[in-house]
Amino acid sequence: MTGVALIGTGMWAPRLAAAAGRAGLRLVTCFSRDEQRRREFAERFSCEPAASFAEAIGHADVDGVILATPNDVHAEQTIACAERGRHVFVEKPIADTVEAAERMRDACESAGVTLMAGHAFRRLGAARRAKELVDEGALGRVVLAEANFSLPGKLSPKAWRFYRERNPGGPLMQLGIHHVDTLAYLLGPVRQSSGRFAHVHTHAEIDDVGVVTLQFQSGALAAVTGSYVSPKTFDIRLLGTDGVLEYKTDMSIWPDAGRMDEATTLTLSSRPVDFEDRDMLAEELSEFERCIRGDAEPETGADEGIAALRCVLDAVASGARVPA
Repeated sequence: MTGVALIGTGMWAPRLAAAAGRAGLRLVTCFSRDEQRRREFAERFSCEPAASFAEAIGHADVDGVILATPNDVHAEQTIACAERGRHVFVEKPIADTVEAAERMRDACESAGVTLMAGHAFRRLGAARRAKELVDEGALGRVVLAEANFSLPGKLSPKAWRFYRERNPGGPLMQLGIHHVDTLAYLLGPVRQSSGRFAHVHTHAEIDDVGVVTLQFQSGALAAVTGSYVSPKTFDIRLLGTDGVLEYKTDMSIWPDAGRMDEATTLTLSSRPVDFEDRDMLAEELSEFERCIRGDAEPETGADEGIAALRCVLDAVASGARVPA
């Protein structure tokens, strides 16, 4: 069985660990800087707690590494993994800068190992069905898209996401970037992006609301919005010349990612559309396992991760920040 190390033991890590098991991966070891947390995590998931990052990625039974760590350490950790010949799955966003992501890509290419970015939401059954409908022309030509992903954030000064320098774009970098990737999957490459951001309510340094506007090579436009201070929201609306596709999830189930599809309704011009429920986290990690074995290429590799990151960073750099 293919062995992996999991780096980081925060909120998302247990979900990745459980999904790795469903995907047929063996969690060999884990590491986080907090000794008590990594020991508790190791006991929960029946793996070895590593005393250091180097020990975790250097374990003889480790073929790949899952990084569930802050954005600004992804490059350093990925390059270290590549130098050890370890395949890398890195949670989105792929890095904190495009330059860092490109160094990650180049290091993995030079080492002949996989670099896969964790953009799982395009793998949901509703998203796959939406792609089929768009490709079939059921909406006519898609000209406009609207999407929102919001979660109330519990941010303290101890959290890296609290700080503007480490988390530029706030909820758009951590949440909205999922929609950016899914819309690119549905509608094709993005030509350019811009944005507006504001610090309205949270005590954290970051902007807590934002809007990223996208222009696709097809000519279609999109607005991706997000908030860290509003109730849980996840929806996408595609407006075509012949129909409107609405995709909405009851996010009261969050963070139980495995229930996303069962909590989702999909309608085309107000008529319900059936779709197959899918396990997005297990599917992406199953693909990672096949990549490690040399039997697949990642659907969301470096290029897709960089494209989504560039959209958000370009929006942040556009300078349209609303003063408090």
